[in-house]
Amino acid sequence: MNLTLFRKTVWNGLCYFLFFVLLFAVGRFVFLWSYGSSEVFENEKWKIGEAFLVGARFDVSAICYGFLPLVLFWLTSLFVPKKGDAGFSRIYATFSRYYLLFVAIVFVTLIIIDYFFYQFFQSHINLLFFGIFNDDTTAVLTSVWTDYPLFYIALVYIFVILAWLYWSKRIKRNLVKPTKTRAKLYGLIGLLIFPLFFIGMRGSVGVFTLRREHTNISKNEFVNSLCYNALYSLKFANSERKENAIHPDIERELQANGFEHVADVQTSYKGESERNLFDENLFTQTNHSDFLAQNPPNVVFLQMESMSNHYFDLNTETLNLLGDLSGELPNLYYFKNSLSAYNGTIQTLEDFLIGTPKTIISQSVYFDTPFTSSIALPFKSKGYETFFLTGASISWRNIDNMIKHQKFDVIQGKNFIQEKFPNAEEFAWGVHDGYLFDYIRETLKESTTPKFIFGLTISNHTPFEVPSYYKKKTIAMSEEMKKKIRVDEQTAYANFYSHQYAASELARFIKEIRNSPLGENTIIVASGDHNIRQVFEYTPEEGFLKRSVPILMYIPEKYKPAFFDGSVLASHKDIFPTIFNLALSDASYFYTGDNLFDPAVEHRFALNDYSFIADEKGAVAIENNQSYYYTWANQERRKLQVGDNTSSHALYLQHKMQSYTTMKTVEIYKSINQHQKKK
Repeated sequence: MNLTLFRKTVWNGLCYFLFFVLLFAVGRFVFLWSYGSSEVFENEKWKIGEAFLVGARFDVSAICYGFLPLVLFWLTSLFVPKKGDAGFSRIYATFSRYYLLFVAIVFVTLIIIDYFFYQFFQSHINLLFFGIFNDDTTAVLTSVWTDYPLFYIALVYIFVILAWLYWSKRIKRNLVKPTKTRAKLYGLIGLLIFPLFFIGMRGSVGVFTLRREHTNISKNEFVNSLCYNALYSLKFANSERKENAIHPDIERELQANGFEHVADVQTSYKGESERNLFDENLFTQTNHSDFLAQNPPNVVFLQMESMSNHYFDLNTETLNLLGDLSGELPNLYYFKNSLSAYNGTIQTLEDFLIGTPKTIISQSVYFDTPFTSSIALPFKSKGYETFFLTGASISWRNIDNMIKHQKFDVIQGKNFIQEKFPNAEEFAWGVHDGYLFDYIRETLKESTTPKFIFGLTISNHTPFEVPSYYKKKTIAMSEEMKKKIRVDEQTAYANFYSHQYAASELARFIKEIRNSPLGENTIIVASGDHNIRQVFEYTPEEGFLKRSVPILMYIPEKYKPAFFDGSVLASHKDIFPTIFNLALSDASYFYTGDNLFDPAVEHRFALNDYSFIADEKGAVAIENNQSYYYTWANQERRKLQVGDNTSSHALYLQHKMQSYTTMKTVEIYKSINQHQKKK
């Protein structure tokens, strides 16, 4: 065997390997420096070091996969005749230099994507990443162009490429130098390098290869997140995508969650409650009301793009994030301790429409399923006209083809609004919110038949723009505020004004309806589809605020409830049960949550992404398949503190979330299976 050539190629390969180890280490350090809070640096120093060591295992594993072609060269070098040393070395040096340059660019690209993905979503690459490829490509590219520092990103690429070319040039010189090392050493390397490389790929000498569980080194979510690198984040996200793919196998779903029968799940969810929450098909009914039967109100629900409870909390005269909505709040019911269904628009939209833990259905083969859980069905049963209206393209994410199977009579997007208002201004994602609200107002006037209108807004979305007609109100960040933002000031101000614009237009719409004859019989409900996470950093202890959105309701005098507590824990799952009970008499509807105006509800809880649950005692977050328990640090329910993950209440919340998710998933699968049988 040509041990001399083998030793050279392996040694040079290991030098190349070191470059990539340093590349990932620098990426992790920049991630820590950018997103780590002062509390993390002060209280988790040793754990940060441990996270870098664990992270190095993930890095080595990822690099080993990238180096597989070089391993073939190493193995081949053992059998190259000595007279072919020079030729083989030249081929190896040239191939490794440019192949690994390509690998370096791929790795850097993923590191950059993961870095900015975390900036936007406060999470490493996850399921939402795959939705980017199904989104409006032009709008996404416009957002990238306007929101991200492309010049500095280009500099990063240039620096890495130059560093690699310099590094590889030095290594190439060493490859052609003669070596004098004992043959026994060659043999030792020959025996060890391949098993060591195999161990490096696995990242472990134990039974299991690297898994999420290996990152569970601290009670702090951020410290644990340091262990990941971009490639493994993408790998885990892809595994999660496959696991969450829609396979309507009810038996498998039950068994995977520890249940034998559907009735067991429902019994588990109800617990010790003596209330008859729903029947065996998860349906319940509103009370009888002669008044509602004779006077059905119009209902307008507005899914507001990125409307944030955090911004409601921050709003002041100088940091005016709500615009005219501040003056309209006294006329509204405001639930301030509420969570969004999901952290992405399409997922939240589907959860509102059909109450599904499984998404994205609109872009799956099951898009044409008529779900029994559709929120339009209770309205249709009472003679309503049902509308889905948006300022976006109605074909976005194939929602038009899905929604038309959910008993919506009219489905209209930006083209209809532009036809009605030829001067309507639009941006990358469609027509601005003000024109959508005007269109909804005109739609309400068209006939005396009661209407249910679901409106989807888009203005408060990157690239953050406001129409020319809007007169901005003063927003001035204090020096303290400037230290808290995690984006440049220009981006922060653009987002602030976009939020202000959307809130002001919502206020204008509500005020115009309230002061018109429609105000006597039109209920308006609005909530953010998710919190905006791009501008501020949220610690794990701010996990509730990170996911929090407002729930706002305008209710005419004749329809007002007798009970109201704006501090109750709530989430999107509770909105339509509340609306149905406000507007409909003797109406059957699919159970998703509780009537927010019902004082008899025994246990209220808020849910986000089917992985975060909170009640009056505390919260449980599932991050990267790991469970974290928190208790409330203050009565305002804006801050959490780490609790005992094995406590009875922590286990209760986990079980509650699991049974609730399974229960709803089963019903979604029932609709899919029934429809498939009919096809």
